[in-house]
Amino acid sequence: MTLGIQAQEQPEYYFNKTVSGTFNDVCEMTKKALKEQGFGIITEIDMDKTLAEKLDSVDLLPYKILGACNPAYAYKTLQIEENIGLFLPCKVLVKDLGDGNIEIVMVNPSALMRMLNNKELEIVAEQVTEKFKAALAAI
Repeated sequence: MTLGIQAQEQPEYYFNKTVSGTFNDVCEMTKKALKEQGFGIITEIDMDKTLAEKLDSVDLLPYKILGACNPAYAYKTLQIEENIGLFLPCKVLVKDLGDGNIEIVMVNPSALMRMLNNKELEIVAEQVTEKFKAALAAI
C-alpha cells in the first residue's frame, strides 16, 4: 500500500501551490522557476527512495526536497549572522499527492528569520521571500 502525503492548510512558515502534471515535469518547472529568480539547486533528496531504502515497510509517493540557494543572499546573511548556515539552503518540497496532483511547498524565509529577532536578517529574508513567491507564481 502506497501512502500519499496530504496537502495541508498553509501555516505562516511556507507557501504552497498544487498543480496538475507529472512529478518529474513539475520538479523541472520548479527548478526552472527558481533559477529565473537567481536560485541554484545545491541539494536534492528523494525522500520516498531514501526512506524505502532505510525502512523496509515504507512506500511513499514521490517526495523530493530541493535545497535552493541564491549565493548573493546567502553571503549577505552570513555577513550578518555566521551561524545562519543552520537555515541554509532554503528548502523547497515537491510532493506527489496522487491522481496527477503535485504540490510545491516553499519555505517562508521571513517567518523563519523573525524568530531570530534580527532586523538586518529580516530585511534580507523579505527580499528572498518575494523571490520565492515570484517563482511559485511562475509554476
